[in-house]
Amino acid sequence: MKVRLNSLSDGKQVIDAALDGDEIDLAGLDLCAPVAVTLTIDKGASEIKIDGQLETTARFECDRCLANFSFPIKGTFGLIASYSTADSEINDDDIVPLTATTNEIDLTGYVHDTLLLGVPMKLVCREDCRGLCPSCGVNLNETECRCAETAPDPRWEPLKKIVNNITEDK
Repeated sequence: MKVRLNSLSDGKQVIDAALDGDEIDLAGLDLCAPVAVTLTIDKGASEIKIDGQLETTARFECDRCLANFSFPIKGTFGLIASYSTADSEINDDDIVPLTATTNEIDLTGYVHDTLLLGVPMKLVCREDCRGLCPSCGVNLNETECRCAETAPDPRWEPLKKIVNNITEDK
């Protein structure tokens, strides 16, 4: 997604766009809908401030029960494009240096990173997902497991003794 600088008028303006997943190179995400992008641009004499809001929906597989589900992804980003800092060294990723010959600003990286940061680390279809039975593999959200209560693994006994000794000392 590129913003042409020569087409921007001075002052505030809002630009709405819809991006396809292929345009952003989101190979790891299965998007259900295009990415809705709203840019609020404030162009001044020496800098251009850009605030972006993103919204889309993607399909995931639940980490607990392996069911497919859709999840909304939202995010925001901001950056400043500055003519005054074009010759100086910039250490901030949110400040883009501009020269007199700069015609456009590429926002694809900002959109890409913002979408990936909007994906939760733990993907669950719902907060109270019960997952799969470790013995028979039945989805516990749909049916009750008919497995008999199994005895705990004897390899855990030394750890239980340590935990019991710690709780007795308190």
